[in-house]
Amino acid sequence: MTKVWGSVGVAAALLWAAGILIQYADADSKPGELLIDVGFIGIAAMIAGLLAAGVAGRGVFPAVGLSVWSFGHLSIALGGFVEMATGNADNAFYPLGGLAQIVGGVLAAVALARAGVLTGWRRWMPVAWVVTYLGVFATLITAGDDVQAWQLAPFGLWLATIALTGVAAATATPAAGAVARTA
Repeated sequence: MTKVWGSVGVAAALLWAAGILIQYADADSKPGELLIDVGFIGIAAMIAGLLAAGVAGRGVFPAVGLSVWSFGHLSIALGGFVEMATGNADNAFYPLGGLAQIVGGVLAAVALARAGVLTGWRRWMPVAWVVTYLGVFATLITAGDDVQAWQLAPFGLWLATIALTGVAAATATPAAGAVARTA
């Protein structure tokens, strides 16, 4: 089952990246925003799929972490839809989604690494994803409204970690005798 959800995550990351590139060229691009929002929905689906597959374990801690993380991505997509409909980027879904991505991402990354179902490099991709997300956040805060082309590099790293987490899930083979821990 992780193969399906991992593949969804890779496709979503690619859609999201295409949307970012389109929007960088034209900030008012509706197709770019739509691709970004669909990408965030796909990323949320991958995270929910990892929860359903039990890759992070079966306890409350993994369920809360992955659910909040998935919700954060859905909230960002909803913020994008509200922005497209109203023309106003100032809505509560963006900061709520960002906060949920930070809190849920940290909890989920710990749960995924701790469960030990993903092995080798795969085990650490969600951690790399969250650390990269925090780097992107720092870049956006320092850039303000004046994002330069070189500041897109953190977005590329973020895309890579999302896509590689999808690859990790799609190619996962649990270790012999591995059973996800519960919390």
